[in-house]
Amino acid sequence: MKTQNQTVEAWLELVNHYPSPHNGQPIRIKQIGESSFDLYFEKQRGLKAADISYIFSFVSMGVFVEHMSLCARGLGHGFSFKLDLPKEGELKGEGIVKFASCDLTWGDGQTDEALIQALNFRQTSRKKYYEGVDQNLSDEVIKLASDHTMTLRKLDKQQTKQAVWLNQRAVFDDMFDDPVREELNHWLRYSQKQKQAMRDGLAYDCMEISGRLMKFTVDHRRILRAPGISKLIQQYYLRTMTDSSDVFYMMAPFATEQHAFDIGTVIMKVWERFASKGYYLHPFGTIMSNHAAHQDFLKLVGVTQESRDESYLVFIFRGGKSEPPVPSLRIPINEHLIME
Repeated sequence: MKTQNQTVEAWLELVNHYPSPHNGQPIRIKQIGESSFDLYFEKQRGLKAADISYIFSFVSMGVFVEHMSLCARGLGHGFSFKLDLPKEGELKGEGIVKFASCDLTWGDGQTDEALIQALNFRQTSRKKYYEGVDQNLSDEVIKLASDHTMTLRKLDKQQTKQAVWLNQRAVFDDMFDDPVREELNHWLRYSQKQKQAMRDGLAYDCMEISGRLMKFTVDHRRILRAPGISKLIQQYYLRTMTDSSDVFYMMAPFATEQHAFDIGTVIMKVWERFASKGYYLHPFGTIMSNHAAHQDFLKLVGVTQESRDESYLVFIFRGGKSEPPVPSLRIPINEHLIME
């Protein structure tokens, strides 16, 4: 039989595999009782370079809390939480800010091995997808979003090709936006030595890109607009994305911190549903934050009016089945996740 400390540690180890933008791992947890925890957001580990970065940090909080809840359910624990969301402006600068508290009832239910397996399987895959998303799963997640007053739609094959190209264009264009490029450079891990030492960020092998080429391109961005060479680099970048995957997008209110948090919970629910059926997904966050690509995507899908108050483009991803991706690493729980 596990001790109390072992039970808590097993839950936190599973929690520590939560998804976060750029694998920044911005969440800290402080245990305040045998079954009570306060949740904090570490500002310097969130994204800041784009206009939408701060409000999107609340999406990350929603993703984390929903992932935390799924981990508890999988391990047979009861879970409840209470939000104490800060204002968007409070995420600027450095330090930590509390955003929620939670309580667990240890061993309240039966373990769900299938859910634990799905949470361990869940990962971003940038590999070539050999199979698109089953219609039954597509219908399931579309209804799931609708049940939470959000709209999720799947693109047709021609739109999917255009969306993949738009994402590539946005990534390359962002190399000429100094704040965005500097932020990306901060999180990129160009070698195994960097990857193992930091255990966070976007590792070259997880991104299916040569570390040396990635470093050279970031340092010499003008090559992306050099005749001939730019075409070769573009083809290299797209080599794993012209495949059988499907692209989905979500529209939802995005005007408040609560809106953003709720979006995060739905994103995590969708991701868990994909993982439970053996499907991977790959978020296209760059289209969200790059203004030109964002507007072109809206034209592609026929959205003529976008409103933060009513319906805003909040999530884009490609999904399908691929070979297992290279695992991204996490900072050990006692070195970062857990606060004294």
